[in-house]
Formats: sequence, structure tokens, C-alpha cells
Amino acid sequence: MSLRLRPWTVKRETALAFNLEVHRKLKKIQGAMWCVSIRDGNEIDHLRVLRCTVKEGHKNGCSMLYGACWRAARAMGVESMDTFTHLDEPGTSLRAAGWIEDGMTSGGEHSREGRPRKPQEDARPKRRWWAPGSLKAPQRVAS
Repeated sequence: MSLRLRPWTVKRETALAFNLEVHRKLKKIQGAMWCVSIRDGNEIDHLRVLRCTVKEGHKNGCSMLYGACWRAARAMGVESMDTFTHLDEPGTSLRAAGWIEDGMTSGGEHSREGRPRKPQEDARPKRRWWAPGSLKAPQRVAS
């Protein structure tokens, strides 16, 4: 198999721990914004945009951020990226950035027996969007 780029979480038990174990000279890392790994395998990686926040008056700012996130993720080997909007949000910035609407979620909490989680800030249904070219995005049928 050939090596493939993949994103990697910065959390102490993953990339930071790997560096601590393997790096020859600089064992301790104060922090990081991005981590990228190389893997020997075909796993499909998926990232999610959690927030897109722009001050009022910055026209096209959100579209720029969505596009930049997807370009950065692709450069790290990500094959799918999604995000969600509330029902009262039209998704204009996402459409402008070429993202694909994929319908509604059922909403709800993430907590499960044996895997408790804090209550969601907003557990109502939301609209899902996929970055253009995401492997998990719905396929358009040619008409």
C-alpha cells in the first residue's frame, strides 16, 4: 500500500503522544493548530466545520472561510467534510462556496448508555451540508 496524508488530532493521547515517543530531539510540543499524519491504509477521513463566525459587514466572509477550511482539509488528505445549519439559516454562504445540501437530521442528544455526554446546546433537527467533492456527499443524478 502507498502512504496517504491524513489529518490527526492534536490531543495529548494522539499526535502529541506520538511525537513524545518517536521524535529524536524535540519531544515536548506546547501546542499546535493542525496535525497531519501519513498512513498506510485506505480509511476514509471526515472532518466537520463546527463554527463559522464573521463580524457584520464582512461580505462573503463565511463563504471564504468555508472554502479555506475545505482546501486546507483536502491538502491534509481529508475526503469528506460536513457542517450543519439551523432551520432559520438559509445557507447562502454554503451555497456560494459550492457546498451541497443533504436534507435534515433527526436532531437529538449524543449521550448513550455507557457513553454519557453533556446535553447538547441545541438538540433540534438541523440541515446538513457537504463540502464540494466530498466522498460522502449525495451524488447528483444527471437529468
